Amino acid sequence: MQTKLFPYCCAAFLVLSACSKSFLTVAPQAGGLTQDKYYNKTGVQQLLVGAYHDLTGMDVKSTWWGTSATNWIYGDITSGDCYIGGTSGGGLPHGVSDALNIENFGVQATTGFLDDKWTADYDGVARANSVITIAPHATDMTDAEKTQAVAEARFLRGHFHFDAKKMWKNVPYVDETVTNFSQVTNQVDIWPNIEADFRFAYNNLPEIQPLAGQVNKWAAACYIAKCYLFEQKYTAAKALLDTIIANGKNAQGVKYGLSPCYHDNFDVATENNQEAVLQVQFSVDNASFPNNADVGETGVAPVLGYGVGSDVSYGYWKQPSFNLVNSFKTDQNGLPMMDASGTDTSNVTNMTNDQGIASSGAFTPYAGNLDPRLDWSVGRRGVPYLDWGVDPGKNWIYDQSFGGPYLSMKTMFRQSESALGLNPAVTYYYEGNNAVNYNVMRYADILLWAAECEVEAGSLDQARTYVNMVRARAMSGCQVMNGASPAANYHIGLYNTSWPSQDYGRNAIRFERRLEFALEGHRFFDLVRWSIADTYLNAYVQKEQTRGIGSVQSGAAFKKWTNEYFPVPQQEIILDPKLKQNTGY
Repeated sequence: MQTKLFPYCCAAFLVLSACSKSFLTVAPQAGGLTQDKYYNKTGVQQLLVGAYHDLTGMDVKSTWWGTSATNWIYGDITSGDCYIGGTSGGGLPHGVSDALNIENFGVQATTGFLDDKWTADYDGVARANSVITIAPHATDMTDAEKTQAVAEARFLRGHFHFDAKKMWKNVPYVDETVTNFSQVTNQVDIWPNIEADFRFAYNNLPEIQPLAGQVNKWAAACYIAKCYLFEQKYTAAKALLDTIIANGKNAQGVKYGLSPCYHDNFDVATENNQEAVLQVQFSVDNASFPNNADVGETGVAPVLGYGVGSDVSYGYWKQPSFNLVNSFKTDQNGLPMMDASGTDTSNVTNMTNDQGIASSGAFTPYAGNLDPRLDWSVGRRGVPYLDWGVDPGKNWIYDQSFGGPYLSMKTMFRQSESALGLNPAVTYYYEGNNAVNYNVMRYADILLWAAECEVEAGSLDQARTYVNMVRARAMSGCQVMNGASPAANYHIGLYNTSWPSQDYGRNAIRFERRLEFALEGHRFFDLVRWSIADTYLNAYVQKEQTRGIGSVQSGAAFKKWTNEYFPVPQQEIILDPKLKQNTGY
């Protein structure tokens, strides 16, 4: 029974290799987990790599989408940013029905994806706990080395508990002292425990680490600040974020900053740059296929006629919504479409699109002003899709009536980087062949979180300064080119006049987070922590139901005080009767 909630820690089968993306590169080895075998530096390192590996979402019970490191099933299709896409006729593990139920707020405690996700998070906790238990007994490590290993493991334990906390709110905290896994409770607030793990990591990790992907003290500081934001402790968050902005460095010792080009954060060739706070290190190789790739984003990009043609089971999922694409329209000053009160007006009419138009038919792309981040986030007809060619529209969409006319882009590698992004053992893109790292946190997060805190403190001009820093990068490093010319009428500007009110400032920052982090798995959790999920999402589904997209089901509605969090998986309650179900399920 215990192995269901906290699966067998298979980190014993994991080894560290030496390539530049090697910190999560794993290969199978024979043998089992015998504690005394790991009472040494090599053993502790193997266990630690196993804990890091669970950041990928590929654990002992991975179901690709359901355990995706990017959280797109839980953070994107629930948020108004995208539809599940594909078609109701295709499917992956558990079928499309689980994702459709989640998208339409009809999720139940028996929805299979949820049990898989719970298992993935607590498998990560278990692996971290194995390091914390074993490291103090290592016979060939100094006290400082033992402490650092424990600090990295406690960071990871904090991450997995945080991920579970934002999903379910009421979750158990499981540390290395827990032995009876059928008697843990989820009726105690675990924020203090999560903060304590990150605080230990902050106090005991170095600034600089030898390998890309290893966490450092500043990543821990950023996670503490994120905890404060979710707890609405704005004063504490502001003080910490001020320190991070002034002094924070990535694991290579480079001061945090925004990367020159927005797309650098989603490019295999430019990842782990100065903007990276915490990235999941995905890679592809013959030996571990597909255990180190971003399998959780399986099928979210066009199949592009490679091997499987238009097989809907393996392409076109996670399709951006009309609502999201509309939000990238800008006004005559290059600012988001907001009225004087800060209300979003971008969704009144759809941006020109090719819904229902054959690729052979005439089509003129939208000619109005656009934020250039759109075309690094979304594939749309008439605009280059990275370097794969100009998006032809319907020929790259399996079923527009079900998922709309747009494609996801941020987790797709460039054609010129296929040697880095594609597993050389196969000739198709769909099945776990993505080596684009996922940003759990990046410096743009830090700036916009700091802006939130400044607004709550009444410092509207400082908040505006932080937002403008993010927008300025988009102005200078974001245009997509179609030959020698910009691919669209890109026009983005800064907020050059003072914000008229605190509410306007809040709305401007929230709008900026949506644009900056589109399709990165954060939106739903932002809406919940801002306490606006019910009003925002019910307005969204009512509008979408008039657009005839098949994945938005008639009658879908967000239930306040229920749908902010997901139901505790029924199977876990059976295994542990001390777990209580969330309200409304």
